[in-house]
Amino acid sequence: MRVGVAVHERHVVAALMRADGTYTTLASPVTGGRIERSVDLLLERIARSEQSVSSVAFDVSGVLNHSEAAPLAVVRIAPRPPVAFADEPRSGETPILHVRGGHTTLGEELAPFDREGFRAAAAAIPAGARVVITSVGALVNPAHELAAGEVLLERGGPLSVAFSHAFDGNSFATREHTAIVNSALVPDADALATALALVAGRRLPDARLSVTRNDGGRVPLSRLPAEPVHSAFSAAPIEFLGAAALCRLDDGDLLLATRDGLVLGTLRAGAPAVIPRLRREGARLSTQAAHLVPATEILIHGRTPPPRLVRVAEAPLPGWLDGGGAVETEDDLRALGAACAPLSDWALGTVGAVNATEMAHELQTAEARVRARLAAFGALPSSVRILESQLVATTYEHARVVSVRVHGVAGAPVGALLDDRREHRAAQR
Repeated sequence: MRVGVAVHERHVVAALMRADGTYTTLASPVTGGRIERSVDLLLERIARSEQSVSSVAFDVSGVLNHSEAAPLAVVRIAPRPPVAFADEPRSGETPILHVRGGHTTLGEELAPFDREGFRAAAAAIPAGARVVITSVGALVNPAHELAAGEVLLERGGPLSVAFSHAFDGNSFATREHTAIVNSALVPDADALATALALVAGRRLPDARLSVTRNDGGRVPLSRLPAEPVHSAFSAAPIEFLGAAALCRLDDGDLLLATRDGLVLGTLRAGAPAVIPRLRREGARLSTQAAHLVPATEILIHGRTPPPRLVRVAEAPLPGWLDGGGAVETEDDLRALGAACAPLSDWALGTVGAVNATEMAHELQTAEARVRARLAAFGALPSSVRILESQLVATTYEHARVVSVRVHGVAGAPVGALLDDRREHRAAQR
């Protein structure tokens, strides 16, 4: 049996999905802000009443909070500082340290790293600060970002250092902003992951623990503290996946009506279609995210076949939409989606390839990495499916420079997980 747990601010909901295609939901309120206590109560009930729980997937996007307690400093490594400091991108009043260095997209050094200059400037960074380091060309050669991190470690003190090369994307600003958001989420993600692992380990010691991601998949819970930004906005994709499971849809368009509005998305081979950037509050984040857009009459008109419609109880529908064939539900779609979410992994990077043979080799190597990691997550190798595998030309770059994108998932397509027998929600505690 697979269990999905949606953690909300005021309550926690678990969806228990059995091998015969039926599911049950349980809920428990959060009292006194003690999320781990509510999760413990639910998992205790599951452990008493159910046998052989194989996996527990948590969706924590509703409670994953930014921490602004520690001061933030940004380090930008480039051959020269900006011509006009007033026009450069900034994150509030965050101090920015400009350091000489950087690489080309092919990984060749543009300018030597000014280690001594940075060592002197870094003395002004307060102890305990969060530091984000971004270097030109770091996607191919992160040597200067790592060198700056070494200088900070020499100083000692409880510094938190984040490197932008950990996030994919040609945009210097997007990688840096993603690293800033990620570093603010790390303290809360670390505490959440530890608490959930302890509770689940005590109640369901044989179950594999995972956390949902923005792409509609899941990864081991142990990866949450390192890159929480990839799980911080998973609520909508996971709800969408739960809706797809209800109407048994693997391929095609799906409309989901919730109290927050009507969204449109597409299922391909049992997983949501994704985009490489997520726009939040006017800024872009470098995270693979399910492509969900607000639905309009013009957007829906003429689609063949027409999108399937799932409606959460009491969700309003626009007058132009015929809701006669809608699948109605009162269940928590985030919990159900978490239970249905496949294991997911990506191989993303920028490489230099001279000819078609080298490009094919890079693609095969990336696919092999994805398959190996999914197997390491606990997936059967035979259940791994490569949903996307391509080389993409990089904008305004050298002809030899290409981006690799490989997406793999493991597990049955979402449309095959449920049958027409569905149990109602169990009594809430």
